[in-house]
Amino acid sequence: MKNFRIFYLFFLIFPLFVSAKEPVQVAILHNDGYALFQEFRPNDNTYKNTVRDMEVLASRHKNKTFSQAAALVKTIQNKCKRYYDINTKLIEMLKKKWSKPHYASMDEEWKETTFSKDRKKVQDIHRLSLGMQQAYNDWNEARNKAFEKKEVTEIVKDLEKANDNLKTTLDGVLAEEKPAMDAIAKELEIMKMSK
Repeated sequence: MKNFRIFYLFFLIFPLFVSAKEPVQVAILHNDGYALFQEFRPNDNTYKNTVRDMEVLASRHKNKTFSQAAALVKTIQNKCKRYYDINTKLIEMLKKKWSKPHYASMDEEWKETTFSKDRKKVQDIHRLSLGMQQAYNDWNEARNKAFEKKEVTEIVKDLEKANDNLKTTLDGVLAEEKPAMDAIAKELEIMKMSK
């Protein structure tokens, strides 16, 4: 009799788990959000530490090249934070959208096409972050080579070149920002209204 009750209880509870199953699109978006979080945290700390180091060197050597480097890396940090915040809100919006019951009943071709458009919005904003990260990595490599020099004047000369290259790369990434933001203009408006 005891086994029958457990068996019966299982059949009462099991449908709740099956019906509570989230759509695959929500799971994909959730995983995207987690991956972005795992990427954002360590990079943000790296940028903070680099800005601090450059500001200390600027103060110690009274040289604007170091403060320019700090400002450029701060720009990267701020932009990556902005992209991360936008993507976090965008993912939450899309997860709510794809959790609606009528989306589950749509045909697979429609779901695939619509979801690929939605996910592309997240990926396009993420690409901006990746561009910023790559710009930082290239600059950091050049900075490390500059710091292998013995004289401060040599370090400053090489760091100036690295800063110029970084600024050029940042301008290139920022040129891609407008089209990506235009693609999510409707979502950005909703985000502003929900504050």
